[in-house]
Amino acid sequence: MKCEEVHHFIDTYLDGELDFARRVELEEHLAVCPSCRSLLEERQAFRAFFVAAVQEYKAPPQLEAKVLAAMRRVPTKEKFSLWRQPWIYATAVVVMSVCLALKILFPDAEKEFSRQAVLRHSSSLSTSHFVDVASPNPVIVKPWLTARLDFAPPLVGSPASGYSLVGGRVDVIKNRSVATLVYKHDQDVVSLFCWPPDKEHLSTSERSLDGYRVSTWSNAQCNYVLVSKLSNSALHDFMDSFRVRIQSGAYF
Repeated sequence: MKCEEVHHFIDTYLDGELDFARRVELEEHLAVCPSCRSLLEERQAFRAFFVAAVQEYKAPPQLEAKVLAAMRRVPTKEKFSLWRQPWIYATAVVVMSVCLALKILFPDAEKEFSRQAVLRHSSSLSTSHFVDVASPNPVIVKPWLTARLDFAPPLVGSPASGYSLVGGRVDVIKNRSVATLVYKHDQDVVSLFCWPPDKEHLSTSERSLDGYRVSTWSNAQCNYVLVSKLSNSALHDFMDSFRVRIQSGAYF
């Protein structure tokens, strides 16, 4: 097998799709050709870099179906020739470099706030120290928190059906003093961290960290990070009800 053929089949080889006879020929050539071995190592490094750097996102079913339908309309030879083009790799390297640069310059604020919120939540559960001021009454909890913070946290006594306020405490997240509102429903404990957005508004996001469900969002009053083990539907019901009550001023 010549170098040109190796260049043509190298990606098929790495994909494990090369037939046995060609694979043997290619590996025999690699054993004696430093230039092609270097190409192989370069492609392997690129693939490892791509896998390590790219965050996975599940495509919506509609998008996935459209892409697959479009690919089925492309002749097989055109599919392979497209992915073998050198500019594909050059473009991918540029895209990945930009993504990594953005990640370094603009780290995921929601993820870091979420991580620290989970630590505070799990610590309160392990020590059974849920709150510093214990009361189901916002009229008691809110002044206590306001006196120890530089803002008055929005507070709801019963944010959703079955949930009641346990009390509140003051935590520190990313060197920022925050109000932590604790709610309970049966054995489910919900910690809701909030603080004024200042210059940094958290975007709406949901993620799983260390077995907990974490949601972030923001409005004109506060940034919010909610930590719990609620189911998906219960979590959304809680957040939707909390937002409605805060907006309407229904604190009980």
